[in-house]
Amino acid sequence: MIVNSIIRYALILFCLLPLWSCGGKESRLLETSARIVDERPDSAYMLLKNLDFNNLKDKKLKADYALTRAKAHMYMGRSLVTDTLLSQAVDFYKAVGDTASHIESVIAQANHLRSLERKDEAWALIDSLVNDMPCDIQRQLNQVLLGFSFSDKDNAKALMIIDRQIKLAHDGSERLNFEIKKITPLVTLNRSKDAVALCDSLFALPDAPEEGSNDWLYMRINYAAALGEHRETSPQAVAILKDVLGRMKNVPSDKLVEFYIPMVNLQLNSGNINEATKYTYLVDSLDSDIFDRDPVAASYLEFLKIVLDYEHNGALSLSRLSNTAHSLRKVSNDLEVKRQERDDALENAYDLSRSNYELTIRHQHLWLFIILIMLVGVIIVTIIFFVAHRRRQKLIEAEERIEALEQLAMAATKPSPDDKQALLKKTLLLQIDIIRAFAEAPTAHNQEALKKISNAGNSDSETDALVNWSELYPVIDELYDNFHANLLNDYPGVLSEREIQILCLLRAGFSTKEIGVLIQQTSNSVYVSKTSIRKKLGLLPKEDFIAFLTTRKPSSGKA
Repeated sequence: MIVNSIIRYALILFCLLPLWSCGGKESRLLETSARIVDERPDSAYMLLKNLDFNNLKDKKLKADYALTRAKAHMYMGRSLVTDTLLSQAVDFYKAVGDTASHIESVIAQANHLRSLERKDEAWALIDSLVNDMPCDIQRQLNQVLLGFSFSDKDNAKALMIIDRQIKLAHDGSERLNFEIKKITPLVTLNRSKDAVALCDSLFALPDAPEEGSNDWLYMRINYAAALGEHRETSPQAVAILKDVLGRMKNVPSDKLVEFYIPMVNLQLNSGNINEATKYTYLVDSLDSDIFDRDPVAASYLEFLKIVLDYEHNGALSLSRLSNTAHSLRKVSNDLEVKRQERDDALENAYDLSRSNYELTIRHQHLWLFIILIMLVGVIIVTIIFFVAHRRRQKLIEAEERIEALEQLAMAATKPSPDDKQALLKKTLLLQIDIIRAFAEAPTAHNQEALKKISNAGNSDSETDALVNWSELYPVIDELYDNFHANLLNDYPGVLSEREIQILCLLRAGFSTKEIGVLIQQTSNSVYVSKTSIRKKLGLLPKEDFIAFLTTRKPSSGKA
């Protein structure tokens, strides 16, 4: 029975290990992808490509896969057109009450809808959640809507969202930052007066940066940039930007170029052609490599120079304009080539990573197979050892019983008319069929005897017993002062039949080994039974059974 159980559990373990390995692999890959997608979306995306969505059985794994894949697309600047699984993630996270993941999936779903040019649906999806969320989540969702508004150049919606954020701002500093963001939408909506009034009010706020500080200069630059969007406010913007440039000291050349180019544009909008031209000369005089790093800025400056030449000469240089357009196309093409190279590099890296991953998986499977084979080998060796040990133990016990039985047989042939113990042994042994077998072939281990002895301890059947106890009990009572009858009277229902047999044989002077042979039990079983008898009789570990039972006074029938 024990051997069969070991084999059964080993086979179950052998079958379940691959399943546990596969399920754990999918979960670990998704967990790793979700953990690194914010900082390394390309790596997270490559990990996800090792999974097949259709093989994922758990709804949570499917939702995590859809969300992580969409986030990787967003962070890599890719389209979310193919992220059609996001609706499942939105519904799942909402159903299980995972608010953080639900918000992330809703934002991703909105970006998916925008990729499909369903911008109104995307806006409505997020806007419908805002009022039901805590303030922190409202700020997060409003920020997404603000990004949508600026991307779509929908300045009216942008102003609405900015006003929401101002009401939800943590402190005056955060409120001030949102107020600054209102300047550009106001100017774009031809509300220059409102923009100017707002800017003036911002500088008067208690939380406004100190005049001359970097934050103050930054606000003034934004102020000028907003005012410079229209001709009527461009002169004011020029004055503000000049003031900012006058306050800036030890500014690197690259930083000055970033201010001079907007100044050219502002002077041009103000009609100050000569001033605009002067700033183009200042840009050319600076030792800056910004145009090498930013070809778009170089093309934009060249375009401004073409406009200025037209204002000065009244003639438009078509060749320069064509070259500028060609330069812009080249820049666009270069950017596309770089993007394609990046995508190719990403795919190559993915292919290499996948090859390494597959090689690692094969190695893991090989090691798993080796470990399983070793495990099966250990189990088989253990079973073989266990079976061999059991057989050897049974053989040793059988040989001991045969030896004990031979000694009993020899004792039964010796005449001892005055010895009660010898008389009982002779009476007991003469009724055992196995004695005749040994008498007929004393030098050979009779097979029938071996079979009976080797089965010791495996059967409690009275029909298979070596001793006829119904005939032996009267003999014991006759020889030993009603010992058996007294046991039944003094301990009714306390001692089992087997324990009574052991006590009777102990009273007759039989050894533990001899008792084991006669009652067909192992020596260990006899020792266990003797321990049980001691507990039932309340004897100490070293106290003698027979001395206790023969010297105690007869009781009234209770233990």
